[in-house]
Amino acid sequence: MKAVIVEASPKKDGNSVTLAKEFIRGLKENQRAEITELYLDDLNIKFCRGCWSCLKLGEPGCVIEDDMTWIYPKLNEADVIVFATPIYWWHINAQMKKFIDRLEGLLDGNGPNNLSGKALVLILTYNMEDPDGVYLAIQMFRSIAGWAGLDLTVLKFCAFESHVLEAPEKLSEAYELGQELSDFKRHELSIPCPIDGCKGRFSSIMALAKHLASGAGPTHRNWRKLNGFEDLGFRTDELWMGIAKMLDNLD
Repeated sequence: MKAVIVEASPKKDGNSVTLAKEFIRGLKENQRAEITELYLDDLNIKFCRGCWSCLKLGEPGCVIEDDMTWIYPKLNEADVIVFATPIYWWHINAQMKKFIDRLEGLLDGNGPNNLSGKALVLILTYNMEDPDGVYLAIQMFRSIAGWAGLDLTVLKFCAFESHVLEAPEKLSEAYELGQELSDFKRHELSIPCPIDGCKGRFSSIMALAKHLASGAGPTHRNWRKLNGFEDLGFRTDELWMGIAKMLDNLD
C-alpha cells in the first residue's frame, strides 16, 4: 500500500496536522506501507497557470519546474491520498487550494484520470460551527471525488473549545481510520464511461454514476439531458442514485 499525506496548515502542531499524524500512525500498522508526507509550507509549489500544457505531455506531469515534478509520480502510484487542511474564511486554505489546482497534471493527455480507484481522506479542522463553513469544502470534495472515481472519507474537528490533543476520541478516530486503510489497494478499473471521447474508467456502477452526475462540459451534460436527468450535480444524492438505478437496470 502506498499513501501520500498532504498537510496544508502553516502550523506543524496545528489540529489538522496532528490528526494527519495520528492517521499516519494507524497506516504504519502495515509495516510494508510506503508513506510520503508532504508539508506544503516546506515545498516549492507554484500556482497553476491554466495553460493546459499538461494535457499535451502524454503522461502525468506539468511544464512548471517545481516540487510537483517529483510529487506527481508519488500521487500517481498512491492507493490512498490524504488532504489535511484547516478551514480559513469558509473554505480550505490557500496552500491546499494551490496544490489541488495542480492536480490537473494527473490527466494524461486529456485521457485517463489517474485518481480513479484511489481512496481519498479529507481531514478538515475549523474554529467555529457555521451553517456553511466546513460544509462548503465537503461539498466541493464530494463533487471532485464523484467525478474522479475516488472513495471519499471525511474526518472533521471543531477546535472552538480545545486543541484536538484534548479530544482523545477524535485522535482515536484518525488512528483507527489509518488502520482501516492500511491494506487498501487501488480498485481495478473495469467499467468505462459510455460517453464518446471520455476515457474515464471506474471500479463500479456506483462510481460511474457519480462521474456521470458530476462530469462537466457539453458531452456529459448532453448525456444527462438525453437520459432525462437534470443538472443537479452533488447538491443532493438524487442525481447519481437515479443514474445508478438506470445503469443497474441496463445490466
